[in-house]
Amino acid sequence: MKEQQGGSKSSVLEYPFDYERYIAEQLREIDDLDERRFAKKVLVEGLGAVIGQTERKYRELERRIYQEMEIPGSRYGVVSTVIRREHYDPMNGTLFPVILSDLHPEENGEVLSTEDCFYGGTLFLEADSGICAAFETEKRFTGTVGKEGREAVFHVRRAVRYRDAMEWLYGIFLDNHVPWATVNTGYLDKFYDIYVERQGLPEEYAEKSFAADADIRFGRYGEMVHFDFMPLWNIESVTFDSMDFMVPCIDGIYYEHEFRIDEGKREDGYLIQSREEILEIRHEEERIMLRSTEESFQKWNALRLVQRETVRSLDYDRPFLSNRRKDSFIRRYANGAGTYLLTKADLFRRIMEMDIEEYIEAEDYGILEDGTAYPAQEGMNWFVRDELFPMDGRKVLLLKFRTKERGHYLNDSMVRFVVSQIQMDVSEYRCVGVIVGQGAVSTE
Repeated sequence: MKEQQGGSKSSVLEYPFDYERYIAEQLREIDDLDERRFAKKVLVEGLGAVIGQTERKYRELERRIYQEMEIPGSRYGVVSTVIRREHYDPMNGTLFPVILSDLHPEENGEVLSTEDCFYGGTLFLEADSGICAAFETEKRFTGTVGKEGREAVFHVRRAVRYRDAMEWLYGIFLDNHVPWATVNTGYLDKFYDIYVERQGLPEEYAEKSFAADADIRFGRYGEMVHFDFMPLWNIESVTFDSMDFMVPCIDGIYYEHEFRIDEGKREDGYLIQSREEILEIRHEEERIMLRSTEESFQKWNALRLVQRETVRSLDYDRPFLSNRRKDSFIRRYANGAGTYLLTKADLFRRIMEMDIEEYIEAEDYGILEDGTAYPAQEGMNWFVRDELFPMDGRKVLLLKFRTKERGHYLNDSMVRFVVSQIQMDVSEYRCVGVIVGQGAVSTE
């Protein structure tokens, strides 16, 4: 197998012809030394130089073709992780809070408290989807709160603000006409808000996060519960004003504003948050053009999706979950040609391109006429509606996976991630994911 530019292995087998060795072998058959010397000069210095130059041109052409076939959406990969709040590094430059207010949870007391309960904080449950579902169903726990050890009743509810953030991000992708790729929400699905019943507690609890002072009896979930955690992703919110632009171009009664991308950040993806006065968002090379009714403005918002290698700051020790795809010539070609999923090889290629290899691998698949054994469950694209072709009437595409580390709490999240993305590619089937030996994990 011949190596391509940059040391990577070519996916196309080529005949291993070594012309220098071939010429040397042929020269051995010439007995006359003078003739051999002359032939060597002609063949090695003449023909050899021509062959070498041809190979160099071939490799350069191959490199140019490979680079010119740019993957749409390659600038919009999303990476996420979770950390302890005290370990947050504002100088990281590649990871930012999903919800900015998570940096100051004590300020959320009055906002998130309800008529019956005080908000006490947020926890991260380090468990698979099945245990998370049981934890969420149980809802009610007992314990004590405060230094005086007051008996109290606690409730857990899924932290819906992270789900809202995903729907918000999806809407921005649509507004910018950028293709959506499933975001791995394996961490975001495991955050829960803690509330304590107001009865018997002073009002001061409405103004603080009491979870740190609480002793909650979580039972079998105790070792899985982590307080003071927060999720991060590689999306930075950026504000800009009209003074940041060049002089707007007047088009009738409208104005065009230019959002220019810095030269050092052109590998990153940028999305403009839509507003009522923004009529059109048009992405161009090195800039984004905004058509608006406003001649000047202040504090419009953009999102920067950082695509350089994610920095692992001190104590950022949890795995990074990413929806970035592995690059390959076959993927570039298929993407550019608009090739659809038609074969088992193409199906498995798409799965192997995803960032899942540390957790699961695809083993087999099947087509089921009757999918009643696999009832529909929620995937990672719950906000993407397909009302034109109902799921109930489709055949089932059953994807079978094998885990790399049995019992890892992210295994089934990886299956849900794969199934959710494949479902977007394969509209004629209802996709189901199964871990071999464990049963169905995810259905879209």
